[in-house]
Amino acid sequence: MSENKAAPNYSVPALEKGLAVLELLAQASEPLSLSQISDMTDNSASQLFRTMNCLAEGGYVIKDNVSGKYMLTLKLFELANRHSPLDHLLQVAKLPMGELAWTIRESCHISVVDQRQLLVVGQVESPENVTIKVAVGTTHPLTRTVSGRLLLAAMTDASIEATLEHAPDYAEMRAAEREQFWRRIAAIRRSGLSTAVDETFIGMKDTAVLVGSPDVGVMAAVAVTQLTATRQSSEPHKVAAALRHCARQINERAGLTTMADDAALTLDSA
Repeated sequence: MSENKAAPNYSVPALEKGLAVLELLAQASEPLSLSQISDMTDNSASQLFRTMNCLAEGGYVIKDNVSGKYMLTLKLFELANRHSPLDHLLQVAKLPMGELAWTIRESCHISVVDQRQLLVVGQVESPENVTIKVAVGTTHPLTRTVSGRLLLAAMTDASIEATLEHAPDYAEMRAAEREQFWRRIAAIRRSGLSTAVDETFIGMKDTAVLVGSPDVGVMAAVAVTQLTATRQSSEPHKVAAALRHCARQINERAGLTTMADDAALTLDSA
């Protein structure tokens, strides 16, 4: 009879302590003393002394000579900005989007807002013989696309107005169309999901969810376009669930706080 073996412990206490300090200082609104850091991390001051010295020598924190308090330097910012946030998001999105396409047997694509339009920046094709392809590099109106409205809904009302100020598709809308547009934005914010049937082409349905984070300056929409009159089309709730799972995986792989878990987009729309 085999004995149950305990899971190996790969923890690195010194590294974990240093990372906890960096996260604490990043969230703090003002510099912190060694005693404050000690209290907030449940570590003794003597234990933290060497950690703080190591972080200071590495250029990650700086100690004020007068107050003796610590604050972050710009080194982490510098390291983070050596690579484009969008490039990083696209890189980590490849595997989850591939799994999404395989699971629901549909192609999927990822888009961002660029120059007041929706720009398709990545795509993964379905494993089926017949697929719908949304070409990478193509642009589409924000107000007339599922992904575009989703990305607009993640903004405040003031930001939406500024983004659409010179957009031809918004300028051409009549009063009734604008009312319908804002109702759609409100509905997307409540559900966290954007969807439409027969919008661009008859017989097609689009569904999209958000990935990314405004805190790092990149927001994107992952979308599925599917034929509505085929026998293998996945049910709407299964597509939505698979999309949300994909979005969670992308954000987790990117090290971001996921937005896909939220039932709604909670915004200050003032």
